[in-house]
Amino acid sequence: MNFLARLLQDIHYFNFNSVVKALGGIQSLDRSYALAKALGRLRTRFGYVGAGWSRERYLKTIKAVFPQISRTDAEALLKAYWVNHQQKFIELFLAQELTAQNVGQLVKFQGLEHLDIALQRGNGVILPVPHIGNERLHHIALALKGYSVAVISSKYEDHGSFARKIKIDASARIHEVGHPGDVPWLLRTLKSNQILQVASDAEADAGAVMIKFLGMDLLLPTGWVRLAMSTGAAIFPSALLRGLDNRHTLQIMPEFKLEQTGNKSMDLQNNVQRYMDTVSQFFYDRPDQIDWMSLSVRIEETKRSHHGSQTIPLRDR
Repeated sequence: MNFLARLLQDIHYFNFNSVVKALGGIQSLDRSYALAKALGRLRTRFGYVGAGWSRERYLKTIKAVFPQISRTDAEALLKAYWVNHQQKFIELFLAQELTAQNVGQLVKFQGLEHLDIALQRGNGVILPVPHIGNERLHHIALALKGYSVAVISSKYEDHGSFARKIKIDASARIHEVGHPGDVPWLLRTLKSNQILQVASDAEADAGAVMIKFLGMDLLLPTGWVRLAMSTGAAIFPSALLRGLDNRHTLQIMPEFKLEQTGNKSMDLQNNVQRYMDTVSQFFYDRPDQIDWMSLSVRIEETKRSHHGSQTIPLRDR
């Protein structure tokens, strides 16, 4: 972003921060969500900023995942995405008010017993959370529930200073935040028996593998698998999904066991494929919660990788 773009972004974040507070914040969730719903419907028509981004591009991705879907239903999914997008944006500001005492107003938990059993082993836990639901609220809620959590986050260096502070502080005030590539920090986190949240469908890393996901070829990272192999950390599929009443459910599935044959390259490919097969059920069950922007970017990155081109970054949302 250039200086003007960062300034406009800061103004946008500052205004929303003020609006959410004026609406009553965590004490008046219905007001904030009503605003998010109206803004989401607006962005369904006018939310496509930047070269190559368009309403049709999103609809094309939806059609790729659900080939039999009608145009009407595809447009309904796109509208659901933008409403959820704006709700997540407002929850970024609501997160400033979340505490251990009030987090239950937004989130209920399922499967925490799986984490408790794994943490007794002392090797830490890795949660490779895919881009569905609200990934940020996922790790914040776990930390407020009393778990020792750490998350890998972007440094948001292309953001304005206020926007960057809002995004980072939402997590950093509650738990540890690290950044991609900081291997000593990652190892220390697991050695201290913490829960590490990463993105299973993040931008491809140096050891990326090509898999089939939702019926498409996708190039996905393997860092979290390599980390689990070297530390013995337990792995759990999980997601935080929104209900009709805007209360979320954070679901922890049974432990995902790595398969290791001694052939490292094959093991990486196989385990990423198996894991994404497992979490694909979240996507097929709740297509209204899929982050269609993130998925579109992954598809574009995969296509460009075939031609040796530089991948494009995920746009600020």
